[in-house]
Amino acid sequence: MSERWLKVEMHSHCNLDPHDFRICDYSPEVLIQQAARLRYEALAITCHNLDVWNPGLAAYAEGHGITLIPGMEVSVGGRRHCLVYNFQTVAQNLDSLAKIQALRRENTLVAAPHPFYPARTCLGRELERNLEAFDAIEFSGFYTRSIDFNRKARKLAIKWKIPLVGTADVHCLWQLGRTFTWIYAEPAVDPILKAIRQGRIRVETQPLTLPEAIRWWTSALLRLVYRPRTVRGDRSAAFARNLP
Repeated sequence: MSERWLKVEMHSHCNLDPHDFRICDYSPEVLIQQAARLRYEALAITCHNLDVWNPGLAAYAEGHGITLIPGMEVSVGGRRHCLVYNFQTVAQNLDSLAKIQALRRENTLVAAPHPFYPARTCLGRELERNLEAFDAIEFSGFYTRSIDFNRKARKLAIKWKIPLVGTADVHCLWQLGRTFTWIYAEPAVDPILKAIRQGRIRVETQPLTLPEAIRWWTSALLRLVYRPRTVRGDRSAAFARNLP
């Protein structure tokens, strides 16, 4: 395999997500299929506190020309979110920045998702207080030309020379293809994560229109209200890594 520019999505969810399954109405296979149609070459499915990666799903993705990157969006300190990749353990072992730091290796990656968005789950000031714990900062695709909470994240990444990774934070399939990252690497997990740490990346992004942003929130709220809590795919346990 040779290095080349790869189209990559590093933050996405599906109907196996323990937290967002009522918003996401598509399976990991459907997510992979749509990513392949849009010519992505690598994808991380980062469900909340659940790594859905397994050899069978990775082989399915490979059959569609996609490298599947193990990952989760874990809750640290009880509520704040953090993106972790290739840690090969369960979320309970990564529920604090101290635990994440202790388990970091050369083939892992830690990113700060949407850090300055107005939500209690975002890192906010904790990011700059704990910069040594992070390899990258997310540029979230959920923004418009007039409303953009990425500005502070961009300034912080430039100030401290930390890679800025563009993602769609996919909860609806139509979000794919709007904001993503080009990564110069071989199409395999370790080289992709290494390239991000080294900053061999560039962000491609297109802001949402105001009607699109309203459409997202309206759709999410309706699903939260009307979709039963029992809808989540029963396959989540089978997809999750059975690791200590």
